Amino acid sequence: MYQLHIANKNYSSWSLRPWVLMKALALPFEESLHPFEPPAAGSLFHGFSPTGKVPVLIDGARTGWDSLAIVEYLAERHAQVWPGDAAARAWARCAA
Repeated sequence: MYQLHIANKNYSSWSLRPWVLMKALALPFEESLHPFEPPAAGSLFHGFSPTGKVPVLIDGARTGWDSLAIVEYLAERHAQVWPGDAAARAWARCAA
């Protein structure tokens, strides 16, 4: 099962991109919500994130970060992520 690490859904649009996609497609995942912290406190995100930022998707031994990279990773595993029609797929990628 995928594990998705995200931040506040009200303030982190990057976190929402993979979260909404996975919810809309009913992909099974475990959500880990991490609140933002003051910059001076140091990043607690480094415990699971190579960049110290969110979102992060963990799939077994694989870790991916960056919301669009996560979407592309999921698209390689789930055909329904992007539309089958080339024009619709191009539009969807532009919208993302």
